[in-house]
Amino acid sequence: MEKKLMDDILSKVEELKNMIISSDEYKEYKKNKNLLDNNKEIKKIISQIKEKQKIIINKENSKKDKEKEEFEVSNLFRKLHSFTEYNNYITSAKKLNEIITKIQKRFEEYFNNFVI
Repeated sequence: MEKKLMDDILSKVEELKNMIISSDEYKEYKKNKNLLDNNKEIKKIISQIKEKQKIIINKENSKKDKEKEEFEVSNLFRKLHSFTEYNNYITSAKKLNEIITKIQKRFEEYFNNFVI
């Protein structure tokens, strides 16, 4: 009986995963992620931001002035936000994250009721 129950539960979890993957929110997220991943200019800006952030961290650790790099990162982010593809990706990622967070919260509440 215990194995059957476990198999049933895992089957329902798989069903939940499939429901999420087939949702409009997930499809929109994947579409926007693919557009972002295929945009060389956006990828270049993101790479530049990461580089500058590493420099900032190193300068912070060495107690050096990092104002120039922070300004450059700020400008790069402004440039990044000028791309519709990037903004659409951020919006769709937030929507998907909200759904997943609500599901996780609900599970946490249910499981906490079992334990308490």
